[in-house]
Amino acid sequence: MSTSSGAAPSLDAVRAELDRVGLDGGRVDTAAYDRLTRFFDLRARWAGTHNLSGPRALAQAWHIDLADGVAVAMASGADRLVDVGAGSGVPGLIVACLAAERRVTLVEPIAKRTAFLRSAARQLGMTMVEVVRGRWPVAVEGPQVVVSRAVVDPAEWPTLAVSAGDGVTGVVRMLAARRPPMELSGFALADAVDYDLGADGARRVERWDRAD
Repeated sequence: MSTSSGAAPSLDAVRAELDRVGLDGGRVDTAAYDRLTRFFDLRARWAGTHNLSGPRALAQAWHIDLADGVAVAMASGADRLVDVGAGSGVPGLIVACLAAERRVTLVEPIAKRTAFLRSAARQLGMTMVEVVRGRWPVAVEGPQVVVSRAVVDPAEWPTLAVSAGDGVTGVVRMLAARRPPMELSGFALADAVDYDLGADGARRVERWDRAD
C-alpha cells in the first residue's frame, strides 16, 4: 500500500490490507487511524530536513511500518513496551498510536531523532509515552517487554535485550527472512504472529517471556 503521493489510504483500506497480510485490521480504530495519519504526516515533514527515514520507507509507511507495528502490538502483551533504538518511531510510536493507554518507552541515542520522538508524542497527545535519549541498557521502572527492529543482529538481540536486568519480563523478536534460533536461558516462547507482506517478504514477531 504505497503512499508516495502523500495521501493516506482510507480507514477501510487500511483494515482490509492488514487483514489480507494476516494481521488484525480491527486494531486500527477511528482514533488510532487519526493518530497514525498525523504521525506519518509529521514524520514525512521532519524527514525532509532531518533524514529520519528514506524515501522508500516513507512511501511504504502504511504497508510495512504499520504492519510491523500492528504485529508487535498483537504479540507483545500489555506490559510497558520499551523500543530500543526507536529511530523514527517504528514500532514503538506506532504501538502507542494503536493503544494510547499503553505505557511505551522509546530509547534513542541520536539527538535529532529524540527531538522528533518527543515532538511527535507531544503533538499527538501521547501522555503515556516516555522518550529517553541514551543507549541500551537504561533504567526503566516496572516490568517491561523490550523490542528493537534493527539495533543489532537478530542473533545478538536477546542477550542485549535482557542486559537491563530482571525488569525485562519479555523479549520481542522481529524476524524476516533470517530467523536464528532463540538462545536465551530462562525464557520461553509465549506468542508468535506471522504475516506476509508479499514482495517485501514473510515476517514473524515473537514474544519470549521470562519463565517463573
